[in-house]
Amino acid sequence: MSLLKELTIKYDVDALELGYTQHYVDVLENNTTPEYNPRDDFKKVLEIGVETGRSHRLWLEYFPNANVYGYDIFKYGVEEFNRLQEGNPYLDRSIMFEGDQSNVDDLQKFLSEHGGDFDMIIDDGGHTMEQMQVSLNYLWDELKSGGLYVIEDLHSCSGEWPHLYGYEVIKSGDTLTTDLLYSMENNDETITETNYISKERLSDIKRQVKWCRTKIGVETYTNPKGYTYKWPTMLAFIRKL
Repeated sequence: MSLLKELTIKYDVDALELGYTQHYVDVLENNTTPEYNPRDDFKKVLEIGVETGRSHRLWLEYFPNANVYGYDIFKYGVEEFNRLQEGNPYLDRSIMFEGDQSNVDDLQKFLSEHGGDFDMIIDDGGHTMEQMQVSLNYLWDELKSGGLYVIEDLHSCSGEWPHLYGYEVIKSGDTLTTDLLYSMENNDETITETNYISKERLSDIKRQVKWCRTKIGVETYTNPKGYTYKWPTMLAFIRKL
């Protein structure tokens, strides 16, 4: 069993249930070379959306040489999050920031305090089109050359999200993030701009994409309240040139 899968089980992270773990293993473990070994080489990782910190603890243990930054609105409060982390032996490499991922002032404050130059950015935040696309627009330049940008839970683009989590994620006129990513993956011009990324900016981002891969997790997913989702779970990996 891969280390990442072991840690997913150890920390009870929903990536296993959602079918994401093997895709992370493929990207982070199955294609390593002497020049590219993410587990040993990554020094700075940003996770947007940490909630109670299960996946945050996973990444702290998985990347032994990295500072892992957590960015969240902390609806339960930073103090409650910190209480739940008590006893974590890796807390000296854990840095928390309270902010809204769709608020550029918050993003700028985070970068002013902690800098950029990230090896990996994981967007597991609120999953609205605005949040995902504002974050990609603003944080892309803070990703190192050769770094990974990951967007989880792209099944929010299906329109069923309110049934699953109780809030709307698609505003009138929004470009679906899945459509944006398919355009990157296929290197085409089907999407040239969105409500949150200008035409010039999106063209610039696309020029810096080495590859983009959208992956299916599980074909069906039933939430704890018993609602069965009709779309498969999805995530995407973008590697920067």
